[in-house]
Amino acid sequence: MKIDLLGQAILIFAILLLAFFASGQAWTNAMLIVLGLWQLASAFHLLHVYQHIKRLNYLKTAIVLAVSLPVWIHLVGGLAYLPVAGVVVWYFVQTISDTIKVYNRPRSFWDL
Repeated sequence: MKIDLLGQAILIFAILLLAFFASGQAWTNAMLIVLGLWQLASAFHLLHVYQHIKRLNYLKTAIVLAVSLPVWIHLVGGLAYLPVAGVVVWYFVQTISDTIKVYNRPRSFWDL
């Protein structure tokens, strides 16, 4: 959980830096794709290994968004990335919440 959370935080920070300071949109889009793949892989892993049903909602939403994104980019341009940012933030907040829950559980000495 810590590695997943750290990886997502680094990728989100990189996207924000690229969006504010880079002149080209290609690098920002590339990092957004990397973050999306990271989150999809994490959701598939948590759903498959731990039967984490909350991740299924994210997977359905992310797949529908990924399939419809080219159409929305054609119709509304750059504003089509706002739902993508919303889904990214949604998954990041969900990961933070789950990490806090996992690390607040009582553990034995050997689990530490």
